[in-house]
Amino acid sequence: MKRSFFYIIEFVVSLLLFWRCEKEMMDYEGKPGIYFAVQTIPPSQYGDSELFAYTDTTLLPFSVLLTDDTTLNIKVRVMGEIVDYDRYFKIHVVDTATDAVVGEDYDALEQQYVIKSGERETFIPITGHRQSKMLDTIYYLTLELEANEHFALPLKYWRPLEQDYTDKNKIIDVTRHVIGFSDGIYQPKAWIYNYLGKCTRKKMSLICSMFGLQLTDFDNSNEMTMNKQKVLGQSLDRYLKDMDEKGETIYEDEVDKDGKPVKMTVGPLI
Repeated sequence: MKRSFFYIIEFVVSLLLFWRCEKEMMDYEGKPGIYFAVQTIPPSQYGDSELFAYTDTTLLPFSVLLTDDTTLNIKVRVMGEIVDYDRYFKIHVVDTATDAVVGEDYDALEQQYVIKSGERETFIPITGHRQSKMLDTIYYLTLELEANEHFALPLKYWRPLEQDYTDKNKIIDVTRHVIGFSDGIYQPKAWIYNYLGKCTRKKMSLICSMFGLQLTDFDNSNEMTMNKQKVLGQSLDRYLKDMDEKGETIYEDEVDKDGKPVKMTVGPLI
């Protein structure tokens, strides 16, 4: 019995030593670095934000945002120690990977940005502007971090947790970030087709005006639950049928293969 007890103690001590070793191995040593720490928020809005998947591309869909101008905040984070003085850094536009036009599609960048004293991250505001040319084409702006006397660029790629390392498409470049400006139609993350049907620009605008919503509300499945979307679908269905009976049928801004206007409908489960 005593022998077994000592085996247990030895095992626990080994675990503690292993944990301590692993913890020390995780400490970053060397010149402080910076990287783009942009993450994808899941529709549930639930979970540890530190574990949300990283991304090197962000789309600004004006059709979903329902605005002509919008500002996207790109997070930049520090690797290494936090210090008690301001540290500056720069980013530049990668011309060979950019077709968005400064002053037209987006506002010009600042000369430099700052990680303030006592902080480990900051946000770079990128303001985009809706253009008619964005209806059918996505225009891209590619940003790249620069090393300087304060910061190195030690982290070139980020591999998400629990990923298949043979899938190179999941490897994220955290020294660059790509922003796409578009006015095309994109279905929000939590949109339920079976209740609301096909996601179209005209239908999105109608739903939002009828019920006092924004399309970004449909990116949060906790707020925009299945039951709520079912009620929205039922209400929209009644409205469309009432308008049809009045001879004021609502059509989508499209035609079918025979060139006839397409009636607006809801999902198949309504």
